[in-house]
Amino acid sequence: MNQSSCKPQLILLSLLLCFAVPSLRAGFVETFEDGTNDGDWRLTTSTEPVIEPDGGNPGAYLHQQVDAAIPTWYVPLDTAPTHFLGNYARRRIRAMSFDLNIYSGSEVPDRNVTLDIETTFGTGDFTQGVDAYYVGTDISRFPSGWQTYTFRIDAASPVIPPGWVVTRGNGRPGTDADWQALMRDVETVVLELGTPGYFYPFWIWDLGLDNVRIGP
Repeated sequence: MNQSSCKPQLILLSLLLCFAVPSLRAGFVETFEDGTNDGDWRLTTSTEPVIEPDGGNPGAYLHQQVDAAIPTWYVPLDTAPTHFLGNYARRRIRAMSFDLNIYSGSEVPDRNVTLDIETTFGTGDFTQGVDAYYVGTDISRFPSGWQTYTFRIDAASPVIPPGWVVTRGNGRPGTDADWQALMRDVETVVLELGTPGYFYPFWIWDLGLDNVRIGP
């Protein structure tokens, strides 16, 4: 095959790669449209939340009321299939974000939105696993309407990224190796409306969740 006949094939291959790379690096967003709930997101209890058809940011959203001190949106342990669990390191996950609307709840000092990522390494026993959390935006006084909360993760980092606190299931501080192991086997994701180590009064909360994003 001569050089001139190779050129069209090389050009075609280059174009295919240009279109393929963005799709491989593309993230995922659960908008809850059409009744979907990738990850089976729930709020604190096992009761299923309601997917409202409108009123979200925009369109459909996940809605629930709960009596809790720290209301918590979470993906149940080992939910599958889902984009929100699994090997974050291989997928080079770098961020997660959530749109929240706090319709009512308990405004108290030292309340932050906190992302918690956990694994039991397949045992089902959290005392044998690893936990990592990041304390985000202060919501001691609730903002009005839908707000976006973004957390940087850097799952491919060889060290614990700044701002993250890693703990072993036995309560001891985690290491860089523990962070790497967790990022290869995420079994549950938790979004808490509270700061670890603080105690809050129980209250009736009315919350909305929309546009849960994960990606590189």
